[in-house]
Amino acid sequence: MLKNQRHLEILEILEAERFVGVADLSRRLYASQPTIRRDLDILEKQGYLRRSHGGAVLADEGHPPISFRSGTHTKEKQVICRAAATLVPPSSFLFIDASTTALPLAGMLRPQDNVRILTNGLHTAKSFSEKGHQIYSTGGRLLSDSLAFVGDTAMATVERYSADLMFFSSSSLDDTGMISDYSEEETALRLCMAKYARKKVFLCDSAKFGTTSVFRLFPLSEVDYVVTAVPLDETIVASNRLTLRRLQNACLYCRE
Repeated sequence: MLKNQRHLEILEILEAERFVGVADLSRRLYASQPTIRRDLDILEKQGYLRRSHGGAVLADEGHPPISFRSGTHTKEKQVICRAAATLVPPSSFLFIDASTTALPLAGMLRPQDNVRILTNGLHTAKSFSEKGHQIYSTGGRLLSDSLAFVGDTAMATVERYSADLMFFSSSSLDDTGMISDYSEEETALRLCMAKYARKKVFLCDSAKFGTTSVFRLFPLSEVDYVVTAVPLDETIVASNRLTLRRLQNACLYCRE
């Protein structure tokens, strides 16, 4: 496991559980206890956690930073976005959230297709702009950990538009098919985007399978398309009325 990926896993575990011990992390991440202690020391110096007796607790308002998330599961995210791009017709207007899972879409969509994009992600806007796409930003208050704009200003901007498609991800997808996230404000903005989008496309890498975060978004049964690189559990597929279509090494699920 790459160091930055292991650091991200530690932060995600802390986000869900608030405290975790060194021995527990060593077992779950298949790393030695001295390695885990060094990881915790690094993350404490960066301000993401506080060392506690035998383990660590998450620092106040700490979330996995975009600098970590953008470097993890990159191949899987490329596969997911390559398949997701096939859903975009020319001259579409898109909502794209600030998730790192959606970032590879920037290189999958052709500028000549005249696709316009509204995003609340600072990193997202920069990536798509560099590829020649027409970008609109929601503006609003910027979250330093995710480089996402949130708040009343961002939601008011979203409410001015109607999108053909909304592309989004989140931190968690539980065993029933419920989508959730660790950020209350980003969840609120995604719900706002969903209200003004004709179709919703959920992009989900396998690291999120079987996990739960505090703030619920909606179940897969309310999503028009789900794109993964690894097949979903058949129980989730059946209970959320999804049908599977294989596409470019990815799993494209459509709502029945």
